[in-house]
Amino acid sequence: MTESRFHETDAFMRVIEDQYAANGNLDLGAVEEGLMSALMKDGCQRLERFFKEHVPTCTGDRKAGERHYRNRPIRVHSVLGKFWLWRDYFYDGQNGRAPLDKWLGLRDGYTPGLQRLMARAGSMSPSFERGGEDLKVYSRLEVPGRSIQRMLADIGPEVQTWLGARPPEIPKQQPAVLYVSYDGTGVPMTKSETQGRKGKQPDGSAKTREVKLGCVFTQLRRQNGRPPERDPDSTTHVASFDESVDFGALIKHEASLRGMAYARKVVVLGDGAVWIWEVARIYFPGAIQILDLYHAFEHVTELAQLLYPAEKDAKRKAKLWKTWLKTDKVDQLIRVARVATSAPGNQEEVLKAIQYFQTNRNRMLYASFKKYGYFVGSGVIEAGCKTVVGQRTKQSGMFWHVVGAQNVLSVRCAVLGRLYDNFWAYKHAQLKQCA
Repeated sequence: MTESRFHETDAFMRVIEDQYAANGNLDLGAVEEGLMSALMKDGCQRLERFFKEHVPTCTGDRKAGERHYRNRPIRVHSVLGKFWLWRDYFYDGQNGRAPLDKWLGLRDGYTPGLQRLMARAGSMSPSFERGGEDLKVYSRLEVPGRSIQRMLADIGPEVQTWLGARPPEIPKQQPAVLYVSYDGTGVPMTKSETQGRKGKQPDGSAKTREVKLGCVFTQLRRQNGRPPERDPDSTTHVASFDESVDFGALIKHEASLRGMAYARKVVVLGDGAVWIWEVARIYFPGAIQILDLYHAFEHVTELAQLLYPAEKDAKRKAKLWKTWLKTDKVDQLIRVARVATSAPGNQEEVLKAIQYFQTNRNRMLYASFKKYGYFVGSGVIEAGCKTVVGQRTKQSGMFWHVVGAQNVLSVRCAVLGRLYDNFWAYKHAQLKQCA
C-alpha cells in the first residue's frame, strides 16, 4: 500500500472524522478553513520535495572570477505558502546570482504566481497595507505591505512597457465607432515632487501633480434609432504624468493598438479644455470632436448668470439655451448673448464666455451627433478619473512620488482593461525562452 504524502490533510481529516463520530456536529466553515490550511502545507512540502529530487540545483555555468557555493538555501514564498529551495549560488565579489532563481522566475524569493497576486492587490486595494490584509483574507498568505510596494516598483515599469508594446488588436468585426476620450486630474504629491511648481494654493504653490488619463472604447452597432451602447468590456485606459504633447502620442498609440485603423468613425470626446482639442488636432486630425454636453450646460448656466443678475431670469434663460444647444441652435445662442452684453462691469467675462461657445460651436451640434448615433457625454473618462486614479491615489493622507504613482496606475490600467492576465502570459513565455 502506497503511503500518503498528504500528511497534514490526512491528519486534519482524521480529527474531523473523530469529532463528528463523537458528537455528530459539523462546522463546515471551520472545516473549510482548516482543510485549506492543511492542503497548502502539504502543497509546500510536495513542492520542496519535488525540487530536491527532480530539479538540478544549477541551470547555468560558472563565469570567470566567480566563487561557486553549492546548495545554498532560500525561503521561497509561493501562493501555497513558504518552502525551502536549495540551489547553487555564484558570487564575483560584488554581485551574486542564482541561475535557478532566474529560471523559475523568482523575484526576491517570491514565485511568479505570488508576484501576480501581490502586484494586483497593491494596485487594486486602497493601500499597500490593505493589499497585504486582502491577501491574508482571500489567500491566507502573510505578505507585508512594504513587500507589496517593492514588488509594484519592480513590476509596474514592466507592465507599462508591455502595455505599449503588446500586439495590436485585429477586430473580428469592423467597429462602427471608436471613441477616444481623455482628461487630467490631480494626484497628491510629496513636497519634493511639487517644489517650484505653480498650483492652486493661496500662495500659488502646488500640492498635486496632474496625471492625464485616457480611454479607448467602441460601441455596439446602433439599431432602430436607439441610443448608443458601449461594447461590453471594450474600455482600456492609459495614464501618464507626461505633458500633453507626449500624452497625445501615448493615447494615439493606444487607439492604434485597439484597431483605430479598422473603425468606420473615430470620435474624440472632451470636456472643453484647450489642450484636449490641441491633442485631437495633432494626433486625431480626421476624428469627429464632441464637447461633453454636461460641461456645455455648465457654461450655459454661467453665461446666463453673467448676463442676467436676477436669479429667476438667469434660470429661465439657461433652461431655454440648453434646449437650443440640444437642437443644434448654438449660433442662435451666440447671437442672443451678444445682443445682451450691456451689463456694466463684466463685459470682459461675458465676451470670454461667449467666445467659449464660438470656439466650440462645431463640437456642440448635439442633435446631429445623436442622429448619427454618437455619444455626447464624456462620462466614461469622468468615471475613469475616479475609479482608475481617485480610488487608489487620493486616499486620506496619501502623498506620492511620480514614479510610485505611475507604477500603481499602470497596473490598474492593465487590470481594469482586462490585460493583466495577458501580461503574465507574456512573462511566462519569456521564462520559457530563457529555459
